Amino acid sequence: MMSLFSTKDSRPLGKGIHCPGSSITDKKLSQMVSGYKKAVASRYRALMPDEIGLMPSGKILVSRKVDGEQWCLIFDEHDGCFFANPSGRIIAGTIPILEEAAQLKKRVKGRTVVAGELYALKDTRRPRHGDLAQALAGEAKAEVDRLQFAAFDLVAGGDDQAQAPLMEYADRLDVLERIFKGGKLLNSVQTETVSSNKDVAKLFDQWVDKGDAEGIVARAVGGITFKVKPAATIDGAVIGYTLRTEDETQVSSFLIALLREDDHYHLVGHCGNLGNEHERRDLLNKVKSMGVDSNYSEANSKGALYRFIKPKLVAEVLVTDVQAEKADGDIMPRMVLSFEKNEWKALRIMPGVSLLHPRLVRLREDKQPVYADVPISQVLDRVLLPDVHCAVSALELPASELLRREVFTKVTKGVTAVRKLVVWKTHKKEMHPEFPEYVVHWTDYSPGRKEPLQRTVRLAPTEALATEIADELVASEVKKGWAPAK
Repeated sequence: MMSLFSTKDSRPLGKGIHCPGSSITDKKLSQMVSGYKKAVASRYRALMPDEIGLMPSGKILVSRKVDGEQWCLIFDEHDGCFFANPSGRIIAGTIPILEEAAQLKKRVKGRTVVAGELYALKDTRRPRHGDLAQALAGEAKAEVDRLQFAAFDLVAGGDDQAQAPLMEYADRLDVLERIFKGGKLLNSVQTETVSSNKDVAKLFDQWVDKGDAEGIVARAVGGITFKVKPAATIDGAVIGYTLRTEDETQVSSFLIALLREDDHYHLVGHCGNLGNEHERRDLLNKVKSMGVDSNYSEANSKGALYRFIKPKLVAEVLVTDVQAEKADGDIMPRMVLSFEKNEWKALRIMPGVSLLHPRLVRLREDKQPVYADVPISQVLDRVLLPDVHCAVSALELPASELLRREVFTKVTKGVTAVRKLVVWKTHKKEMHPEFPEYVVHWTDYSPGRKEPLQRTVRLAPTEALATEIADELVASEVKKGWAPAK
């Protein structure tokens, strides 16, 4: 029988092994591990501590939140016990935490997959995300004896008394408590059952404010899961803005960046919660004269392109959390920019973060967009960023190849409308996975329309599909009255 994972390109981890992303070879298991994180992320609702009162009344299961990484522990009849994360990385072999798992394996029935938080203890303080990265480094000298696992959900399998799928979280938690009872390195997450959101607030005060927990996770009846962590404020440089479509006298959102040690700007997200209409108009008065050119484009959630400005403003932004991973476990790609000679230039995409539920607190007139005031180190208490201390240089990208260009015009009452198709191959996919193989770009310009310029951009993995998309656009958009441009 084939193994569930590949050990190709693995590296030592103490006496065990650490395999890179995409090492899960079993399609069903891969979909289960990555799919669980996506499903859970879609159900989470992040709250600030002062919003706990918004939780519904009734039975609530409250768990301590541990600061580590989400991994799944797999008990398998053929491959034994190993860890897998949503991006397909594997931890296997003879390390203390998996030796303990092997002792507990007799309690499970069939292949069992358990989701939880893999973390590393350090001294007497609470574990932090960076501690795990340090423990997994060092290859053969890695400090694997520091690894621990807090199980918080049953994904598949179970024991003699119950098997997944189990609809009620309390039933899944019962299975975990039976499997991990008495564990030293492996335990079910500490969970209390309460009857009101006031009791949730008391646990938050006990575990987080007065204790060492990172936060809490509260599961209410009906499947809603709340994640509560202490709110954080980030001071970031404002480098762009969009306008409200319904009223272009107001700012719709800000583009926020933090400075790296090499004085390059690392994008961290958008902030659209900017206050009332009067405040948004005041913000526009501050930024509308600061416009500069940029060879990089970014759109907000509604598709509006940001107008780049000189980096002069610092915004204090309140966030519920900071994330360094997408729902599928992959890194959060963010562009790094330079600002020279009044122009923004894209350097390269680097691992970055996303600000969750950002809200503008105020503009910090006492601060400047310099490293001392808006450092990217502000987020490192919450996430681990690879290569954050490295200097960033411009990525030399190969030129794109134009494959097709067609222009059509139509004259109505003396006014000329233009529609243009452009298809190109990027030749950049191998440089970075965020680049598409092929791009189909359709431009529709009609001077008499409320929005004269409209664009459609479609991506394709193959030339055949790009051609099919292009043909469909021409067939649907070039009707009677349109003619090829001369």
